Amino acid sequence: MAVLKKVIKLRTVVSSSAGLAMATSCYLAGLQVAIMTVGELAWISILVAGGLCLLSAMCFSELTSLFPTAAGIKLYIQHAFNEKTAIAISMFYVIGGATIVGAESYLLSSVLIESVGVILHPIADRFFWQVIFIVLVGYVNFKGVVITGRIQDFLTYSMLSFLICVGLYTFWISGVDISTAIESPRFTIENVFTATALGVFLFVGFEWVAPLAEETEDYKMVGKGMMLAIALLSITYSVFVVAMYSGLTEEQLHSGTTIPHIIFARNLFGPVGAAVFICMSILASFTSFNSGILNNSRFVYAMARANIIPRVFSKLHSENASPWVAIISLVGFAIVLSFLILITEQFLFIIVMAAALECFIYVVMALCVIRLRRILPDRERAFKVPFGSVIPVVTILVFAALMLGMFIDTTRDSLGNILFHNYWCAVAMLIFACLTSFYAFKIVPGLKQAAEARAKSRKRRRPPKVQN
Repeated sequence: MAVLKKVIKLRTVVSSSAGLAMATSCYLAGLQVAIMTVGELAWISILVAGGLCLLSAMCFSELTSLFPTAAGIKLYIQHAFNEKTAIAISMFYVIGGATIVGAESYLLSSVLIESVGVILHPIADRFFWQVIFIVLVGYVNFKGVVITGRIQDFLTYSMLSFLICVGLYTFWISGVDISTAIESPRFTIENVFTATALGVFLFVGFEWVAPLAEETEDYKMVGKGMMLAIALLSITYSVFVVAMYSGLTEEQLHSGTTIPHIIFARNLFGPVGAAVFICMSILASFTSFNSGILNNSRFVYAMARANIIPRVFSKLHSENASPWVAIISLVGFAIVLSFLILITEQFLFIIVMAAALECFIYVVMALCVIRLRRILPDRERAFKVPFGSVIPVVTILVFAALMLGMFIDTTRDSLGNILFHNYWCAVAMLIFACLTSFYAFKIVPGLKQAAEARAKSRKRRRPPKVQN
């Protein structure tokens, strides 16, 4: 019987953790962070957001050291509270988090349309690129974790190096006027923290490396890898977002474009620069998709192994040791979701909802740390969050406040017109939560009973052992 292979090294843990966050949508989110504050000081909100995510990463690290399995998030909540709550929240998290694929594929198709133009029809052309891209990433994951990990390493570290170098080059040729920015009336504590809430989106998905715990050479790498990834992302985004803001005109900043990085590259390097950034956008989306399918497929596999979803999703390829049914299913789900976002064009709605969802799960994980210290005080922990319950409590308070702040805010276009009230994101999340709760309480018991019946049937069919 095929099993998951323990072959993942620390470099791949870091690249997988950072890779999911390095999506094309982050260029747009980063620019919004800069506009909310004063662009030259956007690094303040980004570093604060990274620091807050680091607190959450510490919580994930302690939990991973307790339960180093592909089903980690589900087990954390199950042991801290109960199984049905764990199933409802973890499935809500997986489905809700996967919706970012729709926003990412929409923005990627915008970049590709910009590069080759419209040939048939805007929707048809966009959907064509989306399907090709998602299927390609699915095929890479199907080939196994070793090949997938090597590709992830190359893409992630190339992207990090490229963005930092472009940012430093921009500073060298144009400089950054921080003194004037500090005196701007837009530079207020309120704006800094409002931008910090959106800045959390720049780190979305760093914790999704946790399901790879069963395939790492040492599960202790997972916690260390998350923290290193957040540090690398904080530096990279701080440099590049400020550079991108500095390289755009006032009109371009407020044009509402979905491809600010391409316009920035054209301003800086001309048509050649735009072409290079189009290629880098493709690599960024590939990095994000690749990491997402790599990590999500392991979680789906673990859920099926526990009979929470149909057992067929736990099948592993005999040669590649990849959860091929889970991968194919995620590819199909991504294609359907991308089409829905394409025809509705509600990618900003998805971005806000994903950021709120991340805040929610960080609160839950911090609660799990506190609860499990009381329930399992003597259980060995390879890593323990320092300073007692201070960091988990701060994590709970901060991310709960950020989530509520997002829900009472509004999303506007570049002209200040209201696109939607963010409380509709809370409504959408509540609907998702109700559906997953129904599944956990009504559907899962039937799946478990069927699995037990199959196990008893197989046991009865086994021939009795011959006594010597």
